[in-house]
Parts: sequence; structure tokens; C-alpha cells
Amino acid sequence: MKFWERSIFLLLLQSLPGGHGDVLPAVCGHSGNAGRIVGGQDAQKGKWPWQVSLWMAGEGHICGGSLIHPGWVLTAAHCFRRSQNPNFYQVKVGGLTVSLWEGDVTLEYVRNIFVYPSFLWTDPMSSGDIALVQLDTLLKPSQFTPICLPEAQAPLNPGTGCWVTGWGSTQERDLSSVLQELAVPLLGSEECEKMYHIRNISLPGKRFIQSDMLCAGFAEGQKDSCQGDSGGPLVCVINSSWVQVGVTSWGFGCARLYRPGVYARVPAYVDWIQRTLAENPTDTCRCHSRASGAHPLLLVVLLALALSGAL
Repeated sequence: MKFWERSIFLLLLQSLPGGHGDVLPAVCGHSGNAGRIVGGQDAQKGKWPWQVSLWMAGEGHICGGSLIHPGWVLTAAHCFRRSQNPNFYQVKVGGLTVSLWEGDVTLEYVRNIFVYPSFLWTDPMSSGDIALVQLDTLLKPSQFTPICLPEAQAPLNPGTGCWVTGWGSTQERDLSSVLQELAVPLLGSEECEKMYHIRNISLPGKRFIQSDMLCAGFAEGQKDSCQGDSGGPLVCVINSSWVQVGVTSWGFGCARLYRPGVYARVPAYVDWIQRTLAENPTDTCRCHSRASGAHPLLLVVLLALALSGAL
């Protein structure tokens, strides 16, 4: 095979979509600085570059999410309770508000939605409240910084200071117009379980905090994530990088006494996340998936021509 033919062969081979599965990026968790959130404060631009807003057709913002890869968003399964049709959703990337009139904002199409298989749609406190959204095209590096994910067996020690972000309600009322941030400590599962049974006689004997859940917040309430923050990230600094340890999942009301926020425990799902990305590669050509399949077919034809020329 001649040099130019070999070059064409390698170029076409690398250009074919689906040749390799998606993998989590090696560089992640770097903030530019340095939800429904009750008792929090306005976030500063660039501080949480992985935060995104999940939009539903006709409604706008419904949930938060985090970019873990140029083509993937991590969010909560219950955000898709009304529909799992990807055509009903878009992902707003960039900006500090839920408005599209900000600069440096894009609204991305959704190709696929992957909900954790064991999630129970009828149970608002179900395990498996985690989902992955595959974007239609890969984002440019200048558009975002991905959040790091923890190791599958990463220890999450009670008392660790972390942050939750989102555009959810600020007083169990309307959505916040500006991204909110709140510092919260991680809580032990048994401590959190005991809190949820205080003054709660309606569900005797029920186990609230499952092994794939994580609590963060305050026994006295007053500060918490809330409606509209669902699917957003709970992040902590681990080894000098921001790492997402939780996905905002559920709670009884917002910022109530003895009712801290409950999050999907990300370490319990890292293997599933990595496997889902590997099995569902995103196009590297930045082509819109709703377009025809002519481009991949053309690559195959050109590849065949290059090979035939070498015979």
C-alpha cells in the first residue's frame, strides 16, 4: 500500500463513528473560581462549569444535571417520569440563569436517555434514581469543564464539606432566576435514617435511606436543595479536584427540621456509568443524529475505494 493510500485508510478509519466507546475524560473537576436551594447564595460565573439545565418542551427548566463528558450529562431518573422520549428534552449549557438570552449559552439536542434499570417510577423514594443523557453532538472544550466521578469504592466520610447547586425553589416557591450554591456537610446513613423517623409515624418500620443513597444537610433544616434542583450535582473536593459524589434525588419538603436532602450515591453507579458510555459512543464528527446516514455510508465507500486502489 502506497503512503498516500495508507494515510487515507487511517484517516477514514479514525473518522468512522462508533469505532471506540466513550470514556470518562482524564481532565476534570477544575473550577473557574480558585439548587432548589434554600438558604444558599448566588453562584459566581465560571465556578460550576459542569452544571447544566434540563429543559422539557413547553416548560423550560425542569431539572439540573452535570456534564461528565463532552457528550454526556448525569442527572436523576425521576426527571423523566412524564416521558422518556429524547425528542421532548434539550440541555442548556452555559450561563447562570434559566434564560436563553445570556451570552455563551447553547441549547443542545438529546439523542438518548438511559435510566438505571431498577428505578421504580411509582416510588418517589426509589433506589436507582440516576440517569444518563447522551447529547446529539459533542461539546467543544471551550464550552465546559467536566466534573470528575469518584472511584466505585470511594469512602464518603460524614462531616465532609460539599456543595450542592441548582436553579430550584428558594423558599418552596418559584424557581431561582440565578444559579444557587449551598455548602452542606455529608451525613452518615444511620444518622440520616434516624432523623427521617423523628416525628414520622405514618411509615413505621420503613427503611428510607438505602445503600445507594447519600444524605447531606443540617438537622435543624433552614438550608437544603429543593424542587427544581433534582438531578443536579453534589460535589466535594477530593485530591484537589471537584468530584461529584451525589445526584439530587428526594426529600420531605425543603429545608425542614430533621429532613436533610437525599442524593443518589454516585460511587454505587460508576461501573454502570462507564459501561453505558462505552456501549453507546457519541459521534466524533459533530453531525446531527437526526440527519440522514449518508455521511457514515460515504466514509465506508471511500474506505473501500482506498483499499481497492491498493490491490
